[in-house]
Amino acid sequence: MTTDFNQTDVSSMSSILSSIENDRQVYSWFLLLIKHPRVLQKHSLNEKTKNEYKRLNSGLMAETVSYNVLALIMVTACLLKEPWALLLGILPLLALFSLFKKNKKCVAAISEVFLTEYIRPDDLKKQTLFQTCEYVSKEYTIPSLVDIIAHQDFTARKVLLATFLFIPFVLPLKTWQILLATLIVIFITLTILNTNFILRRIK
Repeated sequence: MTTDFNQTDVSSMSSILSSIENDRQVYSWFLLLIKHPRVLQKHSLNEKTKNEYKRLNSGLMAETVSYNVLALIMVTACLLKEPWALLLGILPLLALFSLFKKNKKCVAAISEVFLTEYIRPDDLKKQTLFQTCEYVSKEYTIPSLVDIIAHQDFTARKVLLATFLFIPFVLPLKTWQILLATLIVIFITLTILNTNFILRRIK
């Protein structure tokens, strides 16, 4: 892939890797990419990336366990109508934040190897992150980065509205407790729905 005109560098490998480690939606897109069967088949056995895949798979499994614990706490708090139980959700949340940090580094490391082999350095510098993702998404028939951002924003608005309308009727919560419960629910829902969304779109 080449460009038809000269332009200053608009991107770099380091900026893309930084985006993966610091932007949830960029991380989600690259996680989808490196989990694509064609990419997985090639790079999961690559000496440069197979250990990263092992660490990532362990981290994603630990994420699933943490989500289940968090969901159990939320359900228990609602059934027992004990608002204080929501505070227990802070523990799995802390675990998830730590796991996210480690998993993002794994995804960034694998993505660096993929991009190095798939896109020429000069082309990578001359196109934005969105253009790079769009180009790769067409090749692998997966949602673009724009698709994921639009889906997550739409879901966030729906979950935010539903949570504020529903939770106060289930639990006798104070304002800070409603905000905490809303944060936890949005955090869980966005991750689960986004994962289901992108996996359904793989062809």
